[in-house]
Amino acid sequence: MVDKKTLAGLELFIDLPDRALDAIASTAEKKRYAPGDIIFSPERASDQAFLLLKGSVRLTVHASSLPEPVAIASLETPGQLFGFSTVIGQGHHNSSAEATTEVEAVAVDGPRFLAYLGKDPEVGFVVMSRVARALSRRLATLRRQLLQTIVDYERPKSTTPEN
Repeated sequence: MVDKKTLAGLELFIDLPDRALDAIASTAEKKRYAPGDIIFSPERASDQAFLLLKGSVRLTVHASSLPEPVAIASLETPGQLFGFSTVIGQGHHNSSAEATTEVEAVAVDGPRFLAYLGKDPEVGFVVMSRVARALSRRLATLRRQLLQTIVDYERPKSTTPEN
């Protein structure tokens, strides 16, 4: 279990009532990872979502046509949500998360967390709106990366990009 003071300081849970923090804390635990540890991957079942407390996490996807995974994000800001597939109902992760430094994170049990949010729809709406905002930010980052890749691919080899 995670103390509610820790949860109350995370963007996802700021200003939630004590009853909500108590309920969410009962679904969560602190976890530590060493550099190189795989926190989750598509190959392993996981029913947890994570909130970064300390350290750095690299998110990657593996495109079948490429020999190495492609980094899609590097998370370093405390409170960042990752592995939220279990919270939005997918039931599995479509990316991998690797600790690149010593990492401390809050791991939330996805099914229990969703069950609580369903029982307390007022809190559920606030939290899921914040999850949607985090997802929107992640998609915006991916969109920028995709556009840059397209620009780089289509730029003639004889040109040099400006800074």
